[in-house]
Amino acid sequence: MDKLWQENKPLLNLDAGDVFGTRTQNEREQTRFLCEVLGSFGLDGIGLGEQDLNYGLEFLREMTTQHGLPFINANVRETKTGQLILPAYKVVERNGVTYGITSVLDPQQQILTLTGGEGQFTVDDPAATLRELLPRLRKEVECVVLLAHMGETGTEKLLNEVQGIDICVVGHSFRNIETERVINDVAVFGSAYEGRFIGKANLFVEEKSGRVMAIDVGITDFDDKAPEDAEVLTRVEKFKQDLVAFKDARRAAYPRVHGSQEEQFLGDRSCFNCHEAAWQAYAASAHRRAYTSLRKDGQSSEPDCLVCHTTGYQYKNGYSDESPFNKLVNVQCEACHGYGTTHARDGKWRLQARNSCVACHDQANSPNFNYATYWEKIKH
Repeated sequence: MDKLWQENKPLLNLDAGDVFGTRTQNEREQTRFLCEVLGSFGLDGIGLGEQDLNYGLEFLREMTTQHGLPFINANVRETKTGQLILPAYKVVERNGVTYGITSVLDPQQQILTLTGGEGQFTVDDPAATLRELLPRLRKEVECVVLLAHMGETGTEKLLNEVQGIDICVVGHSFRNIETERVINDVAVFGSAYEGRFIGKANLFVEEKSGRVMAIDVGITDFDDKAPEDAEVLTRVEKFKQDLVAFKDARRAAYPRVHGSQEEQFLGDRSCFNCHEAAWQAYAASAHRRAYTSLRKDGQSSEPDCLVCHTTGYQYKNGYSDESPFNKLVNVQCEACHGYGTTHARDGKWRLQARNSCVACHDQANSPNFNYATYWEKIKH
């Protein structure tokens, strides 16, 4: 990008969305750093992807304001207000041509956030949105650029339904568009996901009409052959250290204060050998899917969740993401009964298990908890 800027030629710098990370607090910290760096890239427009709402609308607006990130979108509304959550378009001028940059999101992409799950946002039909917007935009600009967070198939369908777009950058795609591609008289570009590639298109744009007359496309792969930028590398290494400290601080809220270093969790398969009927009841219960539910929601690295969705998180030799302790996923038998190496046959294990329920089924997590009714779900 430094090389491009040094050429001192008119440049439109665009991203079609999914800038933010997955829905975990660790990834949110990484996204803060990413946005800080991205703010120095001189982007002219960023299309909204569903992942860019992973941490909620306020976080998106905070990053937009703090780092000058030009997020735009024309079809995502806040459900409770009915208002668009971002500017519908942006106008920029390059070399005597005015460009109107707009963006739409595929309604099929599910929007989930760390701040409230589904239902916070309404996604309008992209084709209907553009048919209404483009005539107004054409009055202001000579060339319309669409950042289509629709994937390749969805984008092609959209471009065949809507007239009035000149340039389109495809988002939510896992494949580079390496050669010139035109759909319904629209020049289409795309580079693959997670910032692994950057696409460059040299365009000849007719000044009076804004029409794209010629295209030359190139894709750069950021593999191991790409040289490191010393200044950025220093910032990245510093961030990695900060992220470790951040993770350690969060884990410190749930210290391993219980149990003994001399004892071990043996895993639920050890229980199966003597307690097959009880194990089968456990295997059919939600307890055995507790960790899976975290992964589905993107919460599998959150200490606040792991403390109740794994076995022995606050016990010595309990769950961690390192082998062999990572086998202690889910709420296994020992999560309730205690270390297998302290197996008791005098009734203490049964009493200990019953008393352990309220450690996780508390007012915050299970406000309607009742032992008798909940026992029926796991009875063995």
